[in-house]
Amino acid sequence: MVYPANDITPQRDLLFISYATEQSALADWLARRLAAEGYAVWQDRLKMLGGENWPNDIDKAINERTFRMIALLSRASMQKANPQGEWLKGRAIGNRLGIEDFVIPLNTEGLPPHEITWNYQPITYIPFWPSWADGLAALLSKLESINAPRTLSDGRQLAGRSMAQTTTVLAEPELVASNCFEVLQVPRFVRLYELARAGSAKHLANVRHSWPHWAISPSRFLAFGPPLSDSQWTRSLREVGEVDWGSTRLVDGFETLNVVKSLIHRCLEGVMESRGMKFNHMAKRWYLPMKESRNPRLRFTLPNGQKSSVSSGGERTFWSSGYSEKYRYYLSPSFSLLRDQIDPFVLMLRTHIYLTDVHGRPLERQKAISRRKHLCKDWFNEQWTARTLAMAQSLADDDTSLRYGPSSEQQLVISAIPISLEASKRLLDELADQPDDYLMGRDDDQQM
Repeated sequence: MVYPANDITPQRDLLFISYATEQSALADWLARRLAAEGYAVWQDRLKMLGGENWPNDIDKAINERTFRMIALLSRASMQKANPQGEWLKGRAIGNRLGIEDFVIPLNTEGLPPHEITWNYQPITYIPFWPSWADGLAALLSKLESINAPRTLSDGRQLAGRSMAQTTTVLAEPELVASNCFEVLQVPRFVRLYELARAGSAKHLANVRHSWPHWAISPSRFLAFGPPLSDSQWTRSLREVGEVDWGSTRLVDGFETLNVVKSLIHRCLEGVMESRGMKFNHMAKRWYLPMKESRNPRLRFTLPNGQKSSVSSGGERTFWSSGYSEKYRYYLSPSFSLLRDQIDPFVLMLRTHIYLTDVHGRPLERQKAISRRKHLCKDWFNEQWTARTLAMAQSLADDDTSLRYGPSSEQQLVISAIPISLEASKRLLDELADQPDDYLMGRDDDQQM
């Protein structure tokens, strides 16, 4: 196989198909037709058409393996972040490699120039309307002219077998990651503190805000340990007793389990604050703020050891009835503690989306619902799992554990590796189509 003189190497052997979910039918058809011609294809619904070394990680597929990116331009893809982000990444790689036509646009709906994102107006596109067949012929001619590698010797057979994959349940094992994390250690003792002398109201408010504690009275507190900060107020605290909470039902007249759960939650707030998270009192949400980057990435490791990353937030444009409005979104965690009378604690992490305007003001309820649907309608289990794992591991130390308190039996330790199970069968997620709008609208009230 002959390759151009630039940095295209035999490692770049895939045609990456970028599209909006509304065009799944065309994307599937195009992937099969290209595979039948011998081209290895990266298309998220038909992995078998990419050859034996098909990369699961989308960033690796684009950055390292893509020979050309085929962009399906449509009204839907013009308003969706995922395909537009892929196209911009493809443009950047093409500029780096000196390949002007790294992104090959296909105009699938006869879009006039004013409906095509300005980034793509100067690019010559291949018309895929009104005939897919004519569009395919033009695309194949283009690929032949640039010596696109044909690495599939059995492409026709693979394309045919992909048509036969009609079952949604496969008899293959699958590792299923939950959103539950094991609490490895809870401080053994709950300690009672009293104020030896009254402190100023300002000192009291500041320290009590940052100190995980249970207030019995204005001068008596239950906690796992003393405040981490040093101040006149903290120096006036004295420890007057401790209770092994695992062996008693009540501590100072309060249900021990309720006290311990409250203290764990307050410790988690301390962990989030130490990791740079912010709390909005109006929305009652902890969230990851945007920093210098408008598209910050959180790196994480899947239970199978694969490493990846996901956006922690960003800015989007909502289009409706001829007007547009920008909004921002942030990942926002919430926690629940599960425990029966015998088992240790398990922490359940739920990942929410916190939405604001460009000035950081929380969106009103109805506007937040529509923006959340706009943002998340294409997020399936894989996307939510990635964000949940990224959120947990962003709060952890290098040993993938969340920690709060001194290094002793009084330290709270929670694993950032999810509790996972192996299922004997798996669902064929690649067959998933776009979500049902009615169900998405109904669920929005519960997930905000």
